[in-house]
This record gives sequence, structure tokens and C-alpha cells, in this order.
Amino acid sequence: MNDNLQDYRDYLYDLDKSEKTIQAYMTDLRSFSHWFETETGESIDPENITPLDVIDYRKDMLDQGRKPSTINRRLISISSFCQWARENDLIPNNPVEGVRPVAEEPLGPAALERKQQLALIRTVRRSGNIRDLAIITTLLHTGIRVNELCNLHVSDIIISENSNMITVRQGKGTKRRTIPLNPTVVRILKDYLESQNGKGTRTTATQLEASEFLFYGQKRTPLTDRGVRYIIKKYAYIAKIEHVSPHSLRHTCAKNLIDAGQPIDRVATILGHSSVNTTKIYTMPTERDLQKTMDSIAWE
Repeated sequence: MNDNLQDYRDYLYDLDKSEKTIQAYMTDLRSFSHWFETETGESIDPENITPLDVIDYRKDMLDQGRKPSTINRRLISISSFCQWARENDLIPNNPVEGVRPVAEEPLGPAALERKQQLALIRTVRRSGNIRDLAIITTLLHTGIRVNELCNLHVSDIIISENSNMITVRQGKGTKRRTIPLNPTVVRILKDYLESQNGKGTRTTATQLEASEFLFYGQKRTPLTDRGVRYIIKKYAYIAKIEHVSPHSLRHTCAKNLIDAGQPIDRVATILGHSSVNTTKIYTMPTERDLQKTMDSIAWE
């Protein structure tokens, strides 16, 4: 890896960026680096990058049919790298600053339709795996992120006559939030917790320890992001539903709340968004919504 790219990656780690975010930045920069070296014969050193190079790269991505969102994300990654270089006196200015992003008509994130949600849940129920049912139901009815789910402990779940809630202690940016639980997820979580009593190698053989993780994978190790993705992909395949992931279940929860007429500030709080502007994307129609709109005037 280029020394500057390595230093920039270290800088991102110093900023405490998530592994996923760092990987996304570096993937974008490697793509640009490959293009840049092929086109110019030079390395991706910041001092070699000019605004014209960035404009040509943008045009090349457009010619390849890249989505505007992909192009703009890559431009942001390059700009962030060049801004780091400028702040470290490697270059006098950021060559990406004057380059315009590609205009795009924003659409809401893809979400599962109600019949798809029900088909997915039915598939999990038929398996008889209460843990998997609890995982998918929790994601679908709380909108928590996959890493937040994996970090949940038994003590983070409160189910009582007076209060039903889940506490996310390690949210994005280390922010903590509390999410009320609806009757659907309460019922599933109660069944799951009851099924776990007396299992495993606990000091108390009849009750779950509050410090234990809520969900475990194989060999009694805490469930990982990858493990959750595998579980969801497995059931989605059986249910014949494409493009299902932990994040699409989060999108689905958000859209369900918006479609139910819930105030956007409440939805933002539940999702852990620091600004309602981030949540506004769920008020936009999805590609499927637009298709339904056009189908409504079809003659066939």
C-alpha cells in the first residue's frame, strides 16, 4: 500500500472511525488509485492529483454507468484524503474542492414490503429456532444496527408490567439510547429468554446472568456481525426474498414507523440519528413506491 494511504488509514483509526467506515474509505481510494496509475502512470501521491484528474475520473465513472450515489461517495473519499494531506502540509489546497458532485434524484432506502416481512418471519418460525426468530424480530421491530444487536447483554432488556425497553449502550459514536419495545417483540424476547434459562455453562444453572450477552453463536461465543448476516441471508434465501440484510431490516423498521404516521423526531431518536435530516430519507418514496404509482394508471 502507498505510504500516504497507509498514513491516512492510521489517521482514520486515530479518529476512532469504525472498521466498516475505514474499509469503505480505503476501498474507494484503492479504486481511484488504480484508475489514476493506469491513466497517468504516476502514483496516487496527493501532490500528483489535480482537479482535472478528479473531473476525468468522475466522467469515466459516469461512462461506466456507475450510480450517482457511488460516484459521489468516491468523490467524498478522495476529498477526505486530500483534505488530510492539505492539513498535513503535503499539498497547498484540496483539488476536489471545486469538483461538483453528480446530481441525483434522492430515493428512500429499499425496505421490505409487509408481505415480505411476514414471509421472512414465517420462514424463521417454521425452522423452530427461537434464537433466530428473536434476532430477526428485534432488528425488524427496533431498528437497531447489527453491531448494536451483537453487543446487547441480558441486562439491557427490561420486560415488566410497567416497562418494556431495550438499552443500546454502544451505539454509533458511543451514544447510548433506550428504545421502547412493542408487544410483538416483547412476546418473542420473553419466549427466547425463557428458553435460555438453564442452558450453557453458567454459574447459576437456572437463571440467565445479567452480564451475559443476549445472543451467542457457535461454541458459546458472542454472536458477530457476520453471523447475523449469515442467519438473515439463510432465511431470506428460503423465503425467496432478495437483498435482505441487517441494514435493510433497519430501513424497514424506519419506513414502517414513517408510514404509520409517527413523528420524524421520534423516529430519529429510536434510530439513534443525531439529526432529523438523516431520518428524512425515509420520508422519500422508494423505487418500489414509484413503480406502484405508475402501475396504478396502467391499462393492462
